[in-house]
Formats: sequence, structure tokens, C-alpha cells
Amino acid sequence: MAYFYCNQAEENRRKPESILNTLIKQLAQAGSEDKLLKPVIDIYKARENAGQEASRLTLNESQKLLVQLTDIYPQTTICIDALNEVENGIRVQLLESLKHVVERSKNLVKIFATTRMDTEILRQFEMFPRIEMQPDDNVSDINQFVRTKVQSTIDDGLLLDGVVDYGLKAEICDVLCERSKGM
Repeated sequence: MAYFYCNQAEENRRKPESILNTLIKQLAQAGSEDKLLKPVIDIYKARENAGQEASRLTLNESQKLLVQLTDIYPQTTICIDALNEVENGIRVQLLESLKHVVERSKNLVKIFATTRMDTEILRQFEMFPRIEMQPDDNVSDINQFVRTKVQSTIDDGLLLDGVVDYGLKAEICDVLCERSKGM
């Protein structure tokens, strides 16, 4: 499994090359951080021979290396959280790269991505199975979580020293549930 959390506020967390390179780094380690898998060593040696060992992988090189790494594992799951945080103009590059890996890998590769609804993202993955959730789909779970958390915070004395009347507790829960908007 390899994972990445996208963040629009951080440049290295919204660029396809950075995202793929982080996934590669996670998949390239064979059981320990000291030993790298053969495809990574091979690309490093080829770059070293060409005098380019310090240069970054291109998007194309990253795609190919990711396919080679996923071919080593019987199954790979790639998790991308907050995919919508990658800029619209370059998000398609990331989506096409992930699609390339899924299609070209000899073994099963699953992509688990979370995102706010976006037609561009849905269009890129329309040929693959997916489960769509709307904010309303988990409202009851979130409400239960909020009520449980508020109660435990009161019980632990962390909210108003544990002295919270029923009306105030209900109001706090209602406001938190309403503002969560299913998130």
C-alpha cells in the first residue's frame, strides 16, 4: 500500500511528479528502509552512468517505475486523499498517470481516492468501478460521533470543567453536526 494526502496550500503536495515520487518511495522499500527494490536501483544506475543522478524523475519515468514496482507485488493499493486539492489544469496529468499504472501493471492495482465531487475527476475514472458517497450518506455516523465525542469531553472535564447542562450540550452538538456538512 502506498498513500498520499494532497494539499493545495503546499506545492509539493499538489504536483503530480511529487505525488508519484512519494508513492514510488513507499513502494520501493523492500521490507526495510535500507534495501531498495531492483527497478529503483536500475534507474539510479542508468542515471548515474548518464551523469544525471541528481535530476528528478519526469512524470513519464515515474509512471514507468510505478508500473515496474506494482508488478513486483501481487496486489497494490494506492490511496490518494483530497484529490480535488490538486489544481484543475494539472490534475488530469495525475489521473492519467494513475490510470496508466492500473492499465499497464501485470498485477492488480487498486486506486482509492477521496475527493469532493468534480466532473473532471469522475470523467477520468468513469471506466473503473467506484463507490460514490454524498455528504448526506454519512450524516447519522457523523452525528453519532459528535455526540459521543462531546459527551466524553464533558465526562473527562475538558469542556467547561465537565459542568455542562443538557440544553447547552444539545446546542453544542447541534451546531457541530450542522457545520460538519457531512465531513
